[in-house]
Amino acid sequence: MKKQIVLLAALLLPVGVVADGKVETEYRQAVMKSIGGHMVSMGTILKNRVHFEDLALHARGLAALAEVAPNVFPDGSQTEKSKSLDSVWEDPEGFKAAMDKFVSAAQDMSAAAESGDMSRVGPAIQALGGSCKGCHDDYKAE
Repeated sequence: MKKQIVLLAALLLPVGVVADGKVETEYRQAVMKSIGGHMVSMGTILKNRVHFEDLALHARGLAALAEVAPNVFPDGSQTEKSKSLDSVWEDPEGFKAAMDKFVSAAQDMSAAAESGDMSRVGPAIQALGGSCKGCHDDYKAE
């Protein structure tokens, strides 16, 4: 009965209510780890010339998660376990620009992978990697 009440209460909370920083950090890290998994998988496919049939799947998955990524940094979600730098919240315009570049690069990679045209895939994955690096350089502690 307790679980049902908690579930019902969670369903009735208005959308947009920020959970505590710990929960937000855990969710953000899970999303970013998933993005990283797709990126590593695509790199492995391309470097080792294996499982080409899965390239578009990973590119689509990463592009879908890229749409979520800008929204996983709400105010108050910085915790000691977070690798996000304070610059995420102190430079919102710069962070938004970096995220917009990432989302666009992820969409471009997905389109390139879907096309099957390897002459498009190489530049697209390089641009995607560059967008990841750009954000990590300025907004993530290593």
